[in-house]
Amino acid sequence: MLKRLTTLAVIMLMAMPLSKVFAQANVTFQLHMGVYMQLNLFNPATDSVVMRGDFEHYVGQSDWSGYYFLLAKSATNDSIYTLTIPFPDSVKGKVIQYKFVLVHKASDTWESIDNRKDSITSNTNQQVPLTYFNNQTTTGTKVNITFQADMSSLLNQGFNPSTDSIEVRGDTPPLNWGPGVLMQQDLLNPTIFTVTLQFSGTAGTPIQWKFHCDPQTKFANTGWDNIANNRIVYFPKADTTVGPIAPAIQVGGVTTATDTVTFHVDMTGAHEKWHNSLITGLKSVWIAGSVTPLQWPSNWLFTDTVSTGTLIKLYDDGLASHGDVKAGDNIYSAILVFPSGSTTPVFFKYGAVFSGVDTLNGGASYLDNEAGFGLNHTLNLSLSGGSQTADNKFGDQVTGIIEEKTSQLPTEYTLSQNYPNPFNPTTSIRYTIPKSSLVTLKVYNILGQEVATVFSGFQNAGTFTASFDASRLSSGVYLYRLQAGKFSETRKMILMK
Repeated sequence: MLKRLTTLAVIMLMAMPLSKVFAQANVTFQLHMGVYMQLNLFNPATDSVVMRGDFEHYVGQSDWSGYYFLLAKSATNDSIYTLTIPFPDSVKGKVIQYKFVLVHKASDTWESIDNRKDSITSNTNQQVPLTYFNNQTTTGTKVNITFQADMSSLLNQGFNPSTDSIEVRGDTPPLNWGPGVLMQQDLLNPTIFTVTLQFSGTAGTPIQWKFHCDPQTKFANTGWDNIANNRIVYFPKADTTVGPIAPAIQVGGVTTATDTVTFHVDMTGAHEKWHNSLITGLKSVWIAGSVTPLQWPSNWLFTDTVSTGTLIKLYDDGLASHGDVKAGDNIYSAILVFPSGSTTPVFFKYGAVFSGVDTLNGGASYLDNEAGFGLNHTLNLSLSGGSQTADNKFGDQVTGIIEEKTSQLPTEYTLSQNYPNPFNPTTSIRYTIPKSSLVTLKVYNILGQEVATVFSGFQNAGTFTASFDASRLSSGVYLYRLQAGKFSETRKMILMK
């Protein structure tokens, strides 16, 4: 009898809706696609929209990936798309981060705004307020922006207009991050490539973009503009021209034999990038990069070290098989073999696992903790093959910040004139902050477009000197801006080559 009752209970349990078996919070998301439909940037007949974010692992999916969370068209309004997600009870009270992504036949278009954030309440049902894709609520005014690329350097390196191409990619339609919009060679000035695009929006809105070259196997960094941050042009009030700008792209070589490289990274005094805090409780060090056997991870999480094996481990064990000279000296090593046919140069970056690392950046991309986006180490392989060593210090690809020891802390914010000025190609920038602050020091061209991040992180009160290397920039006038707390100041400097 007891056995029959138990069996019946199991059958009843299986027949019940999941919402009755497990406590959950049903959260409904609403997205208005009307503006993108009017701009012909979203076709309901062929395109779809999904959600991606850090919440996906709660249902067994990989964060920020896949097409699991597909929004459906509302029955009452064909411009509104909705999705209800039954979150488990364990998610209640937590903040999730996410973005909406348009799925086209050839590519995906991510929102270019900061991650959306919502708290999952303790209510059984929750409805997130209606929002617009990219928060764009109007088609806005229309202007033409002409992008110009100064291809002198790339043409000298071997860029072939008959077989190679350069395009503009970005976050604001008609641009997207892939595929991009092709630029055409100017018939009157063959060193200039250009394209004119019509944008709809609001004056002053930032448009992020970069150059990209194809075929990507021929160029370093898989053809991408090798700058730390995206280029920015602010939505103009009238038609405007951006450039000519020299793309930060190199024609890469292709090896004809095997290259064996021993990587060493010194972790002594290493700081993580998110808060510029000293790394303590170091457990392991990993490497990722642009050329096989290296590869770039999609998430920079623990799963990239174990499940996917995207990141490669380095060792401080003194074993010759790992290329490590001395055990316990805080220098981590690995020997990697790059096969014949590899593209050079190689861009790479280290990531550290240490106590509390998974709490960095809200739990997202926490292993990408050496330097900011695009701030990579560079290695030139030998085209004819051979062996070499790459010696690095964790974070040494970031422009150096040196704290000057003084007997008395500063009492005000200051930003000094760089020295020397004019300079070629390096200069020093001195500044003071009277109290602990989140500090950013960035460089812009005369058009106001960001070209470099010298430093970004948290710093204690003190006097600092930053060393800026402009070897990849063209001669001209540049602006550098310090922001610390509510303080902001900008100065000019001149690069003369």
